[in-house]
Amino acid sequence: MNLEMKKALIGLLFLLPVFCQAQALIGFSLYQIKAEHPDKVFTIDYTNSGTKYAKTEMSTGTFVYYFDASTGLSNYCILFPRDMGALNGLVETYNSKYVITSETSWTAYLDGGGRMKITLEYDTDYELYVFHYE
Repeated sequence: MNLEMKKALIGLLFLLPVFCQAQALIGFSLYQIKAEHPDKVFTIDYTNSGTKYAKTEMSTGTFVYYFDASTGLSNYCILFPRDMGALNGLVETYNSKYVITSETSWTAYLDGGGRMKITLEYDTDYELYVFHYE
């Protein structure tokens, strides 16, 4: 293994906890999500149709959690990656941790038997990248 490869591997090992810490918490209440990230400030608001959402900044980018009105649990999340490094790191993490269903989608099999679909949408002209978690 050459020196550059060793540096890349060591860097990835240090960044992996950061990428794993900032995650889409589907099926969690706002209280539980806040408890997972006590150092983060969440902005709570409602969409025009009345859906509650919470937004926060994390190391990988901006997370927006949407909540089901009847259960109060998150049922959808989007992430706007902070930069290309965060985007590439997340893709590498998802490629290694989850089932790849296409070049831009993954399926995560969660503890307790749940499943989460992750989709990356992008527009290279506008340099807009968004992960969808449901």
